[in-house]
Amino acid sequence: MTAYLSRGEHDPEYSIRFPTTPDSVRTAITELDEHCTSSEPVRIVGTPSPATALCQYISCANVGEEADILKLNMLAGLVDGMSTQEQHILWGALDAESIDGLDDVLRVASSLEQYQLVEGVTSYKQLGGWLVEHGLAGVDFPEEVRPYLNYEGIGLEYGDSHGGAFTPYGYVKRREGVQTQKAEDRPSFALTLVSPTGTYRLDLPASDAEFEQARGALGLDSLDSAVIGDVEIGYTWAHLLPMNSITLDEANLLAQFVQRMSESELRTFGAALETEESAAFSDAVCIAENIDDYELVDSTDGAYGRDALRKAGATDEVFGLLDGFTDFDALGRSEMEADGVRETSFGSVRRLSVPWPRQEPTQPEPGMTIGMSL
Repeated sequence: MTAYLSRGEHDPEYSIRFPTTPDSVRTAITELDEHCTSSEPVRIVGTPSPATALCQYISCANVGEEADILKLNMLAGLVDGMSTQEQHILWGALDAESIDGLDDVLRVASSLEQYQLVEGVTSYKQLGGWLVEHGLAGVDFPEEVRPYLNYEGIGLEYGDSHGGAFTPYGYVKRREGVQTQKAEDRPSFALTLVSPTGTYRLDLPASDAEFEQARGALGLDSLDSAVIGDVEIGYTWAHLLPMNSITLDEANLLAQFVQRMSESELRTFGAALETEESAAFSDAVCIAENIDDYELVDSTDGAYGRDALRKAGATDEVFGLLDGFTDFDALGRSEMEADGVRETSFGSVRRLSVPWPRQEPTQPEPGMTIGMSL
């Protein structure tokens, strides 16, 4: 997901690609400030995407704060994995819902299966006609009276009672019978299994009885002979999984581990995946099984240095003596290098058992594009 950053209406815009790291954002802001005259906060002013309306809902993001950068990274992972039609649905779903900040945007973007795009319907009159044609107007109108119906009124009444929003691509509404997603609901984790007799969507983790049901539906002696035709994993780190080596058993095992993870552990898993760069799906399963071996940390240099002293036994009295005479930032940087802390799009992470080796200085991130548009 590309976003354009700027300070003022007449200032230049710079593009930056999410997911990215806080350091990359800070570099972009520094570059931007060299050409800006406004003292307004840096904000997102554009998103060149089929989901054009996305910009107005994420312009509130404080791109200088790590918490909002993390949320933008999560959103980028969702948007980049969407088809063009799904991005059109996102446009309408955002307009149809009550959006108050990035958390609401993420909630809607991660639950697009709850919405339907009625393609080509861009007015209440067209909506009324579509409702009558599909028997959804509440009344089964005989063919002979349909030419005299007030289709605009039918569409308006439906919109008032059901909600929804028009986009240039059609009308987006909630699917019938779909309730608002509960906070405790988890994203999808499913495989589509293929056999000569058809396909079967299997939600994971699955029980032995559910495996047996899938085997019977596919007409197979064993699910070992089924082909994995599609993988649907709704988590923001799904793109980091090496899908080329996925197996049904390992996918089910990973789903079991993921199901037991807290929100913090899910973020930690994403950070560990990004850092370990697993070559096989089994490696990702191993990371999930040993999630306690990874820890998200405060990436602020000074805070990390103070935390290191606390772990070494420093008391509040000791900190009182050190304040003003100790470079906590320098201490924090040194401790982070020693602990092998890595900065990822999910937050800063370290491995507890065997710290990752010291990183050599690198050139600016090649995936980030920064350019001025006049």
